[in-house]
Amino acid sequence: YCVLLARTAASRGALLLNHMEATGLLREAGQVRGLRVRNKETGADLELRARCVVNATGVWVDEVRQMDRDAGAPQARPMVAPSQGVHLIVDRKFLPGSHAMLVPKTEDGRVMFAVPWMGKTILGTTDTPREDLAREPTAFSQDVGFILHEAGRYLARAPQRSDVRSVWVGLRPLVKPVGEDATNTKALSREHTILISASGLVTVTGGKWTTYRSMAEDVLQQAMERGLVPKRPGGVTVRLPLLGAAPGRPLGEPAGEHLYGSEVELLRSLPGSGNWLWRDPESGQGSLSEAMVRFAVRYEMARDVEDVLARRSRLLFLDAAESARQAPAVAAILAEELGTDFDAAASTASFEALAGLYATLP
Repeated sequence: YCVLLARTAASRGALLLNHMEATGLLREAGQVRGLRVRNKETGADLELRARCVVNATGVWVDEVRQMDRDAGAPQARPMVAPSQGVHLIVDRKFLPGSHAMLVPKTEDGRVMFAVPWMGKTILGTTDTPREDLAREPTAFSQDVGFILHEAGRYLARAPQRSDVRSVWVGLRPLVKPVGEDATNTKALSREHTILISASGLVTVTGGKWTTYRSMAEDVLQQAMERGLVPKRPGGVTVRLPLLGAAPGRPLGEPAGEHLYGSEVELLRSLPGSGNWLWRDPESGQGSLSEAMVRFAVRYEMARDVEDVLARRSRLLFLDAAESARQAPAVAAILAEELGTDFDAAASTASFEALAGLYATLP
């Protein structure tokens, strides 16, 4: 979904920079007028100039706001109290059928869900404060135990630790009010908040995927009111279809090809469209073909094995051990697509280490 949004923006004139790290802010006459960035592949440092900079970096927004302070802005109180949510993936047989299940109040008063997803079942979630902002946060043992225990009370079968195909963690950027100690993340706001600093840095955080268009409209409206961007009519994205949108197209395409929508014929035109690297033996969903890897490189800006197996397909999240087994084959295809600058061995090793985290229960 995120990649489709980015590609749709690019189709309408946006410039996308992938694998770039923000290292600082550029200022002119006390106002933010761009970014310093580092190319993570080459190590090159660049300066990007813009009349308006929006800090939409989730749980890391305070780090970017710190850059603003370092450049001369007054010290700002942290906005975000990170909250960790743990998810477990098990086979579909634990939740037969196509309907999700919500338990509004578990034994200790929490909420639990089980959701069918790409041939598997997601079990979750938890809400635990986390002080550090790890790039790849790991699950807490007590959270895994809670999910398995509660799921066992409601599912067709009680899942055991050995049934977990992948364990993964998300960090929520919950917005804390002034004076909040952030010890109870359940009580913090799930709504989005927008702040504009004296230097013109626009920060947006909180919110969720289901309200992303509303968040974007609010950001632009406030930026226009501050004179950071030209005033234009609002609501231009309300009916804007994303790339691949195919109204009325049936969802009967095999093995996940329906996810490509109106671009499915483009996918099928690529080499290896019939060469399946992996297909779920239980459902046939969440599949990965050679053509899908090539599509990820040519049209979705994939640059390494992790991009393909975690971000352009979801195999890492569906079955971590299987994703590690597919890493060498994916790397070989990437080498054909990206050329000699791509280090297949290093990319494979890096991904296999990551997959090991997702395959290991605490």
